[in-house]
Amino acid sequence: MTRLLLSFIAFTACGTTLTPTLAQVSGRTVEVVEAGSGSATVVFEAGLGTDWVTWDPVAHDVSAHARVFGYSRPGYGRSQTTAEPPTATRIVEDLRALLAARAFTPPYILVGHSFGGAYLELFAKTHPDEVVGLVLVDSRPAGFGAACVDAGISGCSISTSAAAALPAHERAEVEAFPGVADELRAAGSFGPYPVRVLVATSHSLSREGEALWVAMQRATAAEAADGQAEVFTGVGHNLHRERPRDVVKVILALIPVPAT
Repeated sequence: MTRLLLSFIAFTACGTTLTPTLAQVSGRTVEVVEAGSGSATVVFEAGLGTDWVTWDPVAHDVSAHARVFGYSRPGYGRSQTTAEPPTATRIVEDLRALLAARAFTPPYILVGHSFGGAYLELFAKTHPDEVVGLVLVDSRPAGFGAACVDAGISGCSISTSAAAALPAHERAEVEAFPGVADELRAAGSFGPYPVRVLVATSHSLSREGEALWVAMQRATAAEAADGQAEVFTGVGHNLHRERPRDVVKVILALIPVPAT
């Protein structure tokens, strides 16, 4: 299995600095992290196989300049599992309900990694009036697996046997993820907010696979009226862990300046 696929499945924490709490929302327990202050809220969404901890170094630094919110999806960390299918639409609406329950009102700067980037892309497209910025950190393009098949490129998706070995909540996300492409198509285009796409290039894919990954990321940025892609050559899929200061810099540049 490639390092790209392994990074979707597992992450080993390097230590934490923000303290999570447990919130009761819609009758279930959700692990949340809340810190900082400001007029806009930076919302973090993790990728497959990772809870809120993956964002801790970045969120900690951002919290010195803005309000931040992170959480663990159902089944991750100390968040209770749910029987509901983890479609991107459901994940987005559950997140919006969680933000409202915790009194985090718009506007939001959305920051997502891998699978989480695809989920927040849908959030931004379906609720543009709530968003003032979107940062996709080596987000998995929703149609990447299908595009690889069309191009005759192998090793782009999690194998059936590998998916079967995952915990049930992660396996459900893998099974639901192909549908995200349809959800995004139905959502339409980006709003007027800036979109920043940060792209890694070292996933142990074939040369053709890596090139397709970068091309699809650039295409996502090109969809936005104010879209920019930045390629980090030689950096792995957990770009936010390898280059946290670069990610923080991009996020902080999107925080609205209060009117004087």
